[in-house]
Parts: sequence; C-alpha cells; structure tokens
Amino acid sequence: MNKTKKILLIAPATEFGAYPPLGLISIASFIKEKGHDVKVIDYSGEDIEELKVKKDIENFNPDIVALGVLTGPGIKRAVMVSKIAKSLGKYVIWGGPHPTILPELTLKNENIDAIILGEGEYALLDLIDFIDKKIKEPLGTWIKNNGKIHSFGPQKRFVGLNEKPMPAWELLGNLDKYFPYNRHNVVLMEATRGCVYKCTFCHHSNLDVKSYGGAYRNLTADKVMEQFCYIRDLTKKHIDRMDIGGDLHLATPAYTKKFAEDIKKIREGITWQSVSKFHLMNIDLAGLVAKAGCEQIMFGVESGSPRLQQFIGKMVNIDQARFITKELRDKGVMVTNTYMMGHPHETYDELKMTLKYMKAIPADQNLLQIYRPFPGTPYYDLCVKENLCQPPKTLEECNTFGVLTYHANISDMPTKKLLREFYKTNLIEQTRYLINSQKFYLRNKMYEQFFDNFRHNKFTFKLKELIRIKTKK
Repeated sequence: MNKTKKILLIAPATEFGAYPPLGLISIASFIKEKGHDVKVIDYSGEDIEELKVKKDIENFNPDIVALGVLTGPGIKRAVMVSKIAKSLGKYVIWGGPHPTILPELTLKNENIDAIILGEGEYALLDLIDFIDKKIKEPLGTWIKNNGKIHSFGPQKRFVGLNEKPMPAWELLGNLDKYFPYNRHNVVLMEATRGCVYKCTFCHHSNLDVKSYGGAYRNLTADKVMEQFCYIRDLTKKHIDRMDIGGDLHLATPAYTKKFAEDIKKIREGITWQSVSKFHLMNIDLAGLVAKAGCEQIMFGVESGSPRLQQFIGKMVNIDQARFITKELRDKGVMVTNTYMMGHPHETYDELKMTLKYMKAIPADQNLLQIYRPFPGTPYYDLCVKENLCQPPKTLEECNTFGVLTYHANISDMPTKKLLREFYKTNLIEQTRYLINSQKFYLRNKMYEQFFDNFRHNKFTFKLKELIRIKTKK
C-alpha cells in the first residue's frame, strides 16, 4: 500500500503581477489523484516576508516542499522559501524551466535536495517513491545525497493533455487576484505543452528541455472549453475570454483548422487569444480563426535581417507577414508581432532591417525587447564562448538573467546607439499600441480595462519593475 505524502507546491514567482501557476496546479491534480495530500500556494503579485512563508509551511506541515521556478527575478524569493523550508526539516525540490536548463548550478545550493527536469507529473511520483525507498532511479530528476549529486535519465512516461485530470484551480484559494475586473476578465490556461521549434534564443532549443519535457502536445477544443467552464464556475467574477497561446498554440495548419471549426460550435460567445507563426497561416485560416472567436494573436518575427533569421531558425517572409497581418486585422483580430534588438553581433544595418519590417507589417502592437542572454540556449552559449557575457557562478546571480536589469550589449553597435534606437522605437510603438488597445476596449465595452489602462500599461509596468529591482539589489 502506498504511503500518503503531504506535499506543498509553491510558486515563489514575483510581485510584478498575479499569474496562475499552471504547471503546479496540473501536477497537483495529478498527484492528488494518486492519493497524496496536496496544497498549492501562489505568491505571484504579492510581497512576501520570511515570517509569512514560515507560517504557511508550518500550518500545512508537509513532508515535501516543491517549488516551480523561472529564471529571473523570482530566483531570490525561491531561495528564501527554500531556506525556510529546509530550516523546518523539509525535503526541498525545485522544478520548472530554471532547474531544467541549469541543473547542476541549482542543485549545488545547500537548501535544495532534488530537482525535476522538464515535465513534472510522473517525475514527482518517481521522486516520492525514491524517497520512500521503493525505487532506485527516479527518472526525470537529479538528487543530492551527502553533498554528492546524482543525475538520472529523462522520464519515459509523459501525460496526455487530453486525458490528465483537470488542473487543480480549486487549490489556489482566492482566485479573484487573477481576475481584477468585475466584467470581461481573461483566464490564462494551459492548452499546449512544449514547442515543435528550436529558436536559438529560446529555452525550447535546450536539449534537456526537449528530452525531459516530452513531445509537443495540445488540447482539443472540447477539452479547452471544459477547462474554461470549470474555472469559470469556481469564481463569481465574470470571465468571457481565455488566453490559450502558450509558447505556440496554432502549431500546424491542420490543427488550426480543426480547432477553429470545433471551438466555433461550442464557444458560446467566449473569445480567445493565441500564438502562431506566419508560415502556418493563410487567408482561409485567418478568416476561420476570426469567425471562431479569436480576438488576439501573436507572431514572432524577432529580426528583419536574413542572417539573423537564419541563425535563429525563424525565416519570416515580409510580404506574407504583411498580407496575413492585414487579413486578420481587417477581420477584427488584434495582431502582436514580437521583435528583438541587440542580437549577438547585430550590426546597425541589420537593426535598420528590423525597423523596416516593423513599418511594413501593420500590426496593432510591435512588442520590442532588447535581447538578453538566457542560459541553456545556443545564443547564450555563443555569448559565453566569445566572452560577450559571463555565466552566473551562483544560483542567486541568476536573479538578473533574462530580465529588465541585465544590460550586457552583445551586439556590434555602441551601447548608446543601441539604447537610443530601442527607447525611441519603443516610445513610438507602445504609444501606437496604447491607442489601439484603448480602441479595442471601447469596441468591446470593456470600460474598466479602458480606464485602468491609463494607469497600468507597458510604460508604467516596466518603470515600476525597473524601480523595484533597482531598489532591492
């Protein structure tokens, strides 16, 4: 007979916004179904102090404390939570993107006993059996025993998204923090897992992410709506929109056609947001997704330079992108295109090619970022190899990777010139997006969002984030 464990799943996250920990609540329902006692705590959007964390852990008194951790500003909070849990005699596990891409650096920390790489459901079950001495090799994990690190191979079992239990939203407690408005709230949902592509700046290009995370999977339209209705019934807040884009939702023309046709029949007025690629879309699919209730869609462009597009592994035909963007917008779908400046060895002439793309493709939003090295990716490896950036030596140093404060210029442009072009272009593009988003809110009678957007937009969010990170250094 299996021994029941008390397992506390914690999302340390950051104070910069409340986002449901989709990975943790998926794991929670899975291991709960296997008979374990599970609690989930999400600290996203909250300021936390050591005393509160200590009380939260003591109140549940778990056998295991498992954290889901992203690379970036949440690392500091995750280390704090782990230190407290360890002081209380708990077995501490880290999972999520960060330990997957930097397993050894993570597990060297004295407050962490084990890590899960990639997908967590079966790996955590194996780790529980390992702790209970039922198995000798918990696949999908690394463990530390008497200071020595032991690594095991990837999991051989991965969940079927359409067969696994409903994510345990009911364990999150106060759901209202995810739905701040009285009407027209958007719910963030897991409709996909993984990515079929290997863009060199993205963590999905990492070999451990691919081998430990399993194959790309997505939900059927029926399952998406079933999950949406389940979440909607847990709160009194009005929810009529869902963000199901993930890293890549509309991943093939066949899936796009099938999903759009099916969701159109059952959506009952619910609208949705998605992510795709330009070469996967055509005029017929653009019309189909618009009629099926898609109101926002994101495409990655990243650069206008043919050399950089080839290096990234994402070739974007400017004429096709312009045509698809216009078709979608004409049908009422808001289009966001993502770009980066400051690629490794990017020249000023290449940056101007990106600006040409931004002007030629008439998106509602051109979301522009400066590239910052993300550990575990080919882009990052190139930067380290050519001494363009220094790898973190401790877990705490990962706190500033991939976020606003990491200002290493790895392009071939002077830093002053790069930053001038970035801020000048961003000012223009975000002003345009503010106007377009306000039109969208008014058109859809989202009056709370309209007025709130004057106070909380990308300008004010990034400013607050920068100030808080700087003051907490």
